[in-house]
Amino acid sequence: MKPKIYDNKPLKSFNPLVAYAGVLFGPPAVVTNFKCFATILKEFFFLQYFEKFHILRIPVVHVDHPLDKKIPFTPSKVGIYLDFINLWVRPLAMLVKKFGFWHASRLTKKWMLRFRKLYQCCGKIYHFRLTTTDRPKYKEMREFRQIHALDPHFLCVPSLHVSTVILAWGFYRKIFGEEDFTETEKTQWTEELYKGAVEIAETVLYVKQHSVNCIPAALYLSTANFPELVSVEDARAFIDDMFVAPEGFSAEAALQIKEHIRATYEKYLEDGAKSEHWYKPVWDFLENYERKDE
Repeated sequence: MKPKIYDNKPLKSFNPLVAYAGVLFGPPAVVTNFKCFATILKEFFFLQYFEKFHILRIPVVHVDHPLDKKIPFTPSKVGIYLDFINLWVRPLAMLVKKFGFWHASRLTKKWMLRFRKLYQCCGKIYHFRLTTTDRPKYKEMREFRQIHALDPHFLCVPSLHVSTVILAWGFYRKIFGEEDFTETEKTQWTEELYKGAVEIAETVLYVKQHSVNCIPAALYLSTANFPELVSVEDARAFIDDMFVAPEGFSAEAALQIKEHIRATYEKYLEDGAKSEHWYKPVWDFLENYERKDE
């Protein structure tokens, strides 16, 4: 069956429920998917709650940085922050519409293998040091009440949000090049995913779920472990494209923030090239980090 053509139709127009209802549990991917869900439970939920209830006693590092204060707390952006899952689920719904459930499920398996590996890579750091930041005790919006209730906030470095969205962009860019897509679809959807990834990366700072120290580690993890999807040059361009139009703070402050992210990322690259394990530079950073409030 010839794939359908969706020129000029944005990914945001595809209903993620299509993917949730079918493709995530399609026979080609179901075993891989449940292994991935188990890893997420282990490395995200169980790890944090075991720490919260003192079953684990992993040292916790506060990774706040003075530059964080330059970015205003902007609760209205929480919807963007919470969209990081649908950013990669909506394209799965598109794959169902374009190729059918069976082939879409095979492509889903490819993503979920990488998504599981992402959590396993993060676990290499989380089991060494847990990390947190100061976040406002804001209860005016339901979304923040849910976030604070469900997220004990011990997994800041590296940012799973940032790693997920840049990895999703890199993954679908690769799929668009390998499968039967029109040039219009490839260009439009790659750009839409990239713009969404940058916006979410900015928003983790606007809603105070992360520090500027969380982003370079996420980019480093991605390029160190998934070079076939995200290159070093991709990460550098991603940093350049952040806060091009800062909201509520100055362009000068935005430049300082980007320079800090860039310098920290480059240091990880430099030290990683001399290390036996990719995660050693992040371990060293966390082991030696001293919080600076001024």
